[in-house]
Amino acid sequence: MKKIVQLVIMVSLGLTATSCYKDALPEAPVPANVSYQKDVQTIFNRNCIGCHKSGATVPDLVSGNSYNALTAPLAPLELMVTKGDANASILFQAMSGNGAPQMPPNGKLSASKLAIVEKWINDGALNN
Repeated sequence: MKKIVQLVIMVSLGLTATSCYKDALPEAPVPANVSYQKDVQTIFNRNCIGCHKSGATVPDLVSGNSYNALTAPLAPLELMVTKGDANASILFQAMSGNGAPQMPPNGKLSASKLAIVEKWINDGALNN
């Protein structure tokens, strides 16, 4: 009986060690209509405002401040978001790893989160 219990424990540990957490959680599809408040701000809340909060690193990505911080010029003719063109947007370049510095600095966002931000920008970066 003791050997059976040991075998069950070893098999369970082996299966646990070889499973992949990401395989169990497929990425959510990009919504047909991306909402800034519901979809994009949620990404900022979970991944960005640890550093990009009021009085800290620019831009301020706290809800209520973030939209204006992203769409108002940082300097003459320099915008974080180029409405309608994610690839020209400083925000998307940094988040996708094509800009310097990489944001967030602890690693890339998932493909679905990047796709949400990209779609929001390409759809005109609406404040919805």
